[in-house]
Amino acid sequence: LYNLGGVGYDQIRKIDFRYEVGPGLGYHFLTFTNFIMDLEAGINYQAQYRSDNTSNEKFYYRLAELITWKFNKRLTFTQKAEYFPQVEEVSQYRARIEANLSYGIWGTISLNVSLLDLYDTQPPSGVPKNDLQIRSSLGFTF
Repeated sequence: LYNLGGVGYDQIRKIDFRYEVGPGLGYHFLTFTNFIMDLEAGINYQAQYRSDNTSNEKFYYRLAELITWKFNKRLTFTQKAEYFPQVEEVSQYRARIEANLSYGIWGTISLNVSLLDLYDTQPPSGVPKNDLQIRSSLGFTF
């Protein structure tokens, strides 16, 4: 059982402010020593206030899965996919797929490489429906 919440903005996708909140259920579908797969389902309320003076406030279903695979003590792969079909019109949806590779370089410090794909059937005007991002970061675990 969970309650998901998030707040943020995205200048590239012309979102001045966004938030989401919603309950759901999760299940550890597969659990092995070095591999875990979780499945989740819920309902979300998502709001976006955009720089083109439009807004989008809707209820969405949420279907998600999360995989964590520890190859060894230092190298971990995580992958998460989320699908948000609109409650009122399921042909309108948002999707998010993220893959991360994390390598522990020293103690609690890791080097991370991420691939993120965001898709929205109703983006702000002038913004493509698909947004593919590649990121690298330095992580600190505490």
